[in-house]
Amino acid sequence: MNNMKFLFTIATCFLSLGVFAQTTSSKSTCYQEWYTLFKERGAKPVPDGMNDVIISIRGDQYNECFMGRVDVAGEKMIGKLQIQKMDGTYEEFDKKVSASYQNDQGTLKEELRGINNGMSPVVRLTDGEIIGLFFYKSLADKPRANKKAPSPSALIK
Repeated sequence: MNNMKFLFTIATCFLSLGVFAQTTSSKSTCYQEWYTLFKERGAKPVPDGMNDVIISIRGDQYNECFMGRVDVAGEKMIGKLQIQKMDGTYEEFDKKVSASYQNDQGTLKEELRGINNGMSPVVRLTDGEIIGLFFYKSLADKPRANKKAPSPSALIK
């Protein structure tokens, strides 16, 4: 009888671990949410000038999104990325892109400055984190859904 209780306890533990693993792995991240939204709706061209962005920073155990802004000309980022502080001010983003993404001047390579579908290319930072920008004000309007027809009994009397 004790063996049965022991086996039942072990089986319950394994089932609990399986359920826990499924619930924690299905949790979406802010990057995934923004990426999915842009892929579904698309984006209008990003206008020239200073543009507000969502800054997504991801690591192995870390994923966070912040508010920021960057200057744009001709659908390319031309200025330095700025991150918004809690008091509403902006400061230059203090992390650097990995050397493989830098040009001879130590800034982001020209081919990585383009904006496609309202999103920047994703690049790795020197600390190993990954960064990407979403130009959320250029997100395309939500498509209007078709109105579903009521049942025949609701229309025909």
